[in-house]
Amino acid sequence: MELFKEIIGIRNRKERPHSKISSKGRYNEMLDKAKKIANELAREEGVIGITLCGGLSRGYADELSEIDLNVYLENEVYNDWIMGIGPIPQNDALWKGNYIDIEFISFENEIKENWDLTKKWDASYNVMLFDPEKKIEVLFKDKDVFTSIEKFQCLSEYFEKCVYIGNLVILQWINRGDPLAANQLISSAISGLIGLTFLANDEYPPYEKWALNYSYSLKWLPKDWERRISEIILTKEISFKEVERRRDLFVKLYKDCWEKIVGNELRNLEFIDIITLQELQFIVDNSPVSIEKFAESFDIKHLSYEPIYKFSNIIIRDGKKHISFNREEFIKEKKAMFPDILEWSKPLLNKLKLK
Repeated sequence: MELFKEIIGIRNRKERPHSKISSKGRYNEMLDKAKKIANELAREEGVIGITLCGGLSRGYADELSEIDLNVYLENEVYNDWIMGIGPIPQNDALWKGNYIDIEFISFENEIKENWDLTKKWDASYNVMLFDPEKKIEVLFKDKDVFTSIEKFQCLSEYFEKCVYIGNLVILQWINRGDPLAANQLISSAISGLIGLTFLANDEYPPYEKWALNYSYSLKWLPKDWERRISEIILTKEISFKEVERRRDLFVKLYKDCWEKIVGNELRNLEFIDIITLQELQFIVDNSPVSIEKFAESFDIKHLSYEPIYKFSNIIIRDGKKHISFNREEFIKEKKAMFPDILEWSKPLLNKLKLK
């Protein structure tokens, strides 16, 4: 599915999500200061590269901003600088009249490190201030990959927030008689909705404090996004009526985001159902398929879950275990409308395509 396709080179896109802030900017002034600091540090022995990061790298600065710089160093020099032998303090400081936040980075160690999504997001906006041998540019190119596994993990997280927390758990608290808890949980689940909009645009999810503000500039958004999300955020009163109002708006907005990601055909399937459908379709298309081949993309323990359990068998071929799809059993059950299958599994089974 396109849903889990790896995305490469997000930082090279001409248009990226950006801030929508109306307060007075100091961008040009602070950018000039950042360049002067970088030029000064670039003359130090062992400095491989310097990047501008933080809000300034994303095109915005105000009276609350600071100058964020990453300084990439040869390993020996890095070890000296983190002990305070370097020419500038690390982390937050007031240095020569400038509010700075400097991070020292061992270039050798950075090559080996696996970047998390927050770091990829931040780096995707970094501006090269000093990179004479293009080593930092090559490093960023290598790290700038939104993998299928990361997208899967994001979707799993957002699904839990939107469907479990933002819908099912809300019903539980209505039944338990606590509208305050129900309203609080709707508020906590909103970050899942915002995350889905970035996933729908194949963009890295931003650091949480920027996420909603940056979402306004995404190329695709649900219709009336700002108005609808503001109506969900607003809690007019602590009552069950208010819970139902917010929950109804929440679910409708979630469905719009979900359809954009998975397509109209799968709109009514939940996240777990789509995974199960993928696994079953893989077995159908490759039957009999070796356990090893299945395990390259899926979790082996799912073979013991319904409905895969019912329609697949383990057979021995060439001395190895293979998964065989039970076509005859599936056709018989489908004609009878799957009488022995849980109701929520039937929609995904009806979408399974036989050869």
